[in-house]
Amino acid sequence: MSTAPSAPPRPGRLTAALGLPRLDGQRRLLAAVVIDSTGSGLALPFLLLYLTWQDRMTAATAGTLLTVAGAAALVAGPLSGPLIDRWGPVPLVQAAHVLRATAFLVYAATGSAPTLLVAATLAALGDNLFWPANRAFLARRCHPGELIRWYGLERTLRNVGMTVGGLTAGVLAGQGVNGLRLVLAANAASYVLAAVLIALLPATERRPSAGHVPTVSGHRATRPHATRPRPDRAYVTMVAANTVLVVVCTALPVLVPLYVVQRLHQPTWVVGAVFALNTALVTAGQSLVVRYLERREHLRTLQRAALVWSAAAVLFGAASGLSRSAALFLLTLAVLVFTAAELMHAPTSDVVAVRMAPEESPGRHLGLHQLSWGVGSAIAPLALTAALALGPRWPWALLATGAAAAAVALSAVRRTVGPILPAGDGPGA
Repeated sequence: MSTAPSAPPRPGRLTAALGLPRLDGQRRLLAAVVIDSTGSGLALPFLLLYLTWQDRMTAATAGTLLTVAGAAALVAGPLSGPLIDRWGPVPLVQAAHVLRATAFLVYAATGSAPTLLVAATLAALGDNLFWPANRAFLARRCHPGELIRWYGLERTLRNVGMTVGGLTAGVLAGQGVNGLRLVLAANAASYVLAAVLIALLPATERRPSAGHVPTVSGHRATRPHATRPRPDRAYVTMVAANTVLVVVCTALPVLVPLYVVQRLHQPTWVVGAVFALNTALVTAGQSLVVRYLERREHLRTLQRAALVWSAAAVLFGAASGLSRSAALFLLTLAVLVFTAAELMHAPTSDVVAVRMAPEESPGRHLGLHQLSWGVGSAIAPLALTAALALGPRWPWALLATGAAAAAVALSAVRRTVGPILPAGDGPGA
């Protein structure tokens, strides 16, 4: 059985100052992250456009097709848990890449609505298999104590890849359907190349030692995993709170464009500026924020992220009814506050999910955690657009209240399991 080096090289001063993890032996892994996210950046923003151009669907029909496929694939999150526990995360990551590559090749080659539904379902299944397996995969490859740094770095690299891919696809899309077909094929190729790079990684996974009984700050010791325990009430509560926070997070791409143009009566370039500001802050700031967060107690960080998101929702709602210039100023402030919460939540949420799960077989727990992302993303468009129809402040009131309620729920989780401290990278330290 291969293990990580017992005495890994100490990080350099610049690496530590930037909040980066030790990268020794992980360059292929980093390349795989950049390649598959660049491919996603190529295809995902233009998928609906391709379906309406190539297959002459209405936008509503294409959106319904993708929604049905996404709903059907939600089951993959919980099902991934037993598969991770049985085979480990690497085969699941590989299978997810293969599923998504197949899906985008089918997209590029067919115009049949039933076949497109199959392709969309394959892509959604791949996504829901990938994320819980990827969390466990990184947790087993990184050095002790650097899990939050790895999640932060991965998120930064994915933002860079998505940006590069989106800009490239924008150029190719100018060539019409053939350009978009090339975009989809390139995305499929990116998944294949990422799978190959992961297959070539050296076998340096850290595995739990025999008889290890993980704890969370001395609380809730779990028995060795002959019984493969199911998520307990505290874990389920944490997942429920995260589902609400996913809805809040999804407000930026789902709600803000409609709100800015239709309710604040701002020009459409403001929407682009909002996303550019958010992307720039996430790309430049995630590793630095991780450096600050890695010594803070993780559940408390999630509570603070929820409260900051609640404040951002209040600021967004307060912009309604103001003059254009005043609304633009408040909108900018709201985006800054919103992004601060996003920077706190994204890596910490993954760390909490891993640390609260049993180290020997975390699959069931991580599969359930993935369901919070799937369900939150699925219900957000319907809930937020329905609230917006009631008035410009209604969705923001809903989000502010929901985020505050999530903070309360996370407080209850912390009282049950105790603080989840930064030391170590498995459940408890």
